[in-house]
Amino acid sequence: MKPSISEKTILIVDDAPANIYLLMEILKKEYATIPATSGNTALQKIADGLQPDLILLDIMMPGIDGYEVCRQLKADEGTRDIPVIFISAATDSLRDAKAFEVGAADYVSKPFEAATVKARVKHQIELRAAILELQRLYQVALDSNPITGLPGNNSIRKTIEAAVKDESYSFVVYADLDNFKAFNDKYGFALGDEIIHYTASLLEESLVLHGSADTFLGHIGGDDFVLLLPRKGLQKTVDFILQHFDEKIASFYSSEDVARRCIQSINRQGEVCSVPLMSISLGIVDLQWSNYKHFIEVNDACAQVKKKAKEISGSSFFLDRRKRESPPDTKD
Repeated sequence: MKPSISEKTILIVDDAPANIYLLMEILKKEYATIPATSGNTALQKIADGLQPDLILLDIMMPGIDGYEVCRQLKADEGTRDIPVIFISAATDSLRDAKAFEVGAADYVSKPFEAATVKARVKHQIELRAAILELQRLYQVALDSNPITGLPGNNSIRKTIEAAVKDESYSFVVYADLDNFKAFNDKYGFALGDEIIHYTASLLEESLVLHGSADTFLGHIGGDDFVLLLPRKGLQKTVDFILQHFDEKIASFYSSEDVARRCIQSINRQGEVCSVPLMSISLGIVDLQWSNYKHFIEVNDACAQVKKKAKEISGSSFFLDRRKRESPPDTKD
C-alpha cells in the first residue's frame, strides 16, 4: 500500500537552530521532522538506522559542510536514492551548479518562503514515490510468469518470507493440476496454455470472492500455483476452486474423451494407458501450526501436503494437521 504523505520523514540539517525550528513549523502538519545541527550528526543518525524520505540540508556548516554530507550519502548504496534539497543563503550560479554536481535534487534559498518549501518538498516526495513504484513494477515484470503474468518465484519467496517473519496467521495453498501432461501430449501446448490461463483466472476469482486484502497469488511455472490466504475464508475459497474447476475442465476435452471420462495416453514404458480427466489438487500449510522460521521449511511442507492431496482421487485438498489434534477455525 502506498504510504500517505503524513507518514513521510524529513531530516532537517542546519547549524542554526532557528532555521531548523522554522522549517519544522512549516512542515509539521504534513510530515514527521527530525533535526540535526551538524553534518556529522546527520550522518550518525542515518548510520544508527534513520531512513528519512527526504533531507533538507544546509550547505555552509562548520566542520563537514553540506556538499560533503551529500557526497557521502550518494556514495552509499543504502542512501543514494534519498532526495536531498540544499538550503542556503548563497545564491550564486557556481554554488547552484556544485549542489547539483554532488547529487542534490533541488535547491531552496534563505530566507524561506513557506509555500516554496512545501511545494518543493512535496514534489520530491511524490517523485521518489513514483520512482520506487516504477522500480517495484519493473521487478514484478521481470519476475512475472510469461504465460499468466502472475508473480513468479522471487515474489512468492518474498511474500512467504514476509508472512513467516510477521507471524501472519495465514495459509499457503500449493495448487497443482493432475494429469496435465497427458492432456498436453494429446491436445498440444496451445490448448494446454489455455488450461493454465483458465486455472489462473479461477484462482484469482476465488480470492476476489472469498478472500480479503491480505491475499496473494503466484505462478511457480507450468501447472503449479501458490496462494496465500488469511485465516478466515479458507474453506469457501477451497470449495469454490474444487467445484468450479471440475465444472469447467470437461469443456476442454473432446466429446469422446468426456464420455469415457479419460483419454488414451502412452506411459513412460511406451504402453497405452487410460488417464482420467484433469483434476486439481490443493496442498494447504498453516503457517501458525508448525512455527516456521524460514521459507525453505514452508516450501518443503508445501511439497509434502501437495503429494498427499494428489494421492486422493479427483479434485481434492489436504490440510497439514501434523502439529495439532484439531484444526483451527477456518470458517467465516
